[in-house]
Amino acid sequence: MNLGHNDLHQNFSGFSLPIVLRRLFKTPKNLDFETAVWEMVHLIFKPRKAFRSFYYQRQTKHQWARDDPSFFILQVGLLTLSSMVWSVVYGHTFFGFLRMMINMIFVDFFLYGFIVATIFWLILNRPTFKFRSAVETQVEWAYCFDVHCNAFLIIWVALYFMQFLLLPVIHLHRWIGLLVGNALYCFAFAHYSILTFYGYSQMTFLKNIQFILFPALTFTVLFFISLFGIDLSSLLSFYR
Repeated sequence: MNLGHNDLHQNFSGFSLPIVLRRLFKTPKNLDFETAVWEMVHLIFKPRKAFRSFYYQRQTKHQWARDDPSFFILQVGLLTLSSMVWSVVYGHTFFGFLRMMINMIFVDFFLYGFIVATIFWLILNRPTFKFRSAVETQVEWAYCFDVHCNAFLIIWVALYFMQFLLLPVIHLHRWIGLLVGNALYCFAFAHYSILTFYGYSQMTFLKNIQFILFPALTFTVLFFISLFGIDLSSLLSFYR
C-alpha cells in the first residue's frame, strides 16, 4: 500500500508520544491502580465491557488514549516478574535474566507494539477507512499504541503465564506438547487480533476494518496445520 507525500506528511504531523509514556517519567502523584486492575481483569474475561468503558472515557475526557500510566506500569511489572520467575525456575544466569527481560519488555512489548501501532496508524488514517463525514478526523498514534497494550495482555496471559504453568504437561508426551503448546501460541495471536479489532471498532468514524480479524482466521488454520508436526512452543518458548 503506497502513501502519497501529502498523506505521509498529514499522518506524521499528528504523531505524538503516548500520554502514559510522557507521564511515566514525571512520577505522577495520582495513579489509579484500582481502575487499571479492573481493566486488566475485564480485558481477559469480559473484553467487550472493558472496551465500552474506554468508549465512555472518550465521551467524558474527550480523548481516546489513556492519560493515566497505571495500566502501563502494571503491564511492564508483569513482564518483569515473568522474566524473573522463568529465569529462577529454569536456572538462568543473571545475564540470562537480563537478556530475557530485555526481550520481553523492549523487543516483544515495545518494539513489536511500536511497529504494529505505526502500521495501523498509517493505514487507518487513509480516507478509505473513514466515513465521508469524518474524513478529516485523525486516529491518534497514542491510541494505536494503547490498543496494542490492551491486546498484548492476552499474550502475557497465554505465553508468559499459562505456558509457564503448563510446561510440565507439555513435556509429558510429544503429541500433548504439540497440541497444548500450539494451541497457546495460536490462541494468543488470534485473540490479540480480536482485541485489536475491538479497540478500533470503538472509533465510530472508522469503516471497513474487518481486515483486522484476518490474522485470527490465519492462526486458526495454522493451528490445525501445525498439528502435523510443527511444534511452535518448542521453537519459541522462553525457557530455552
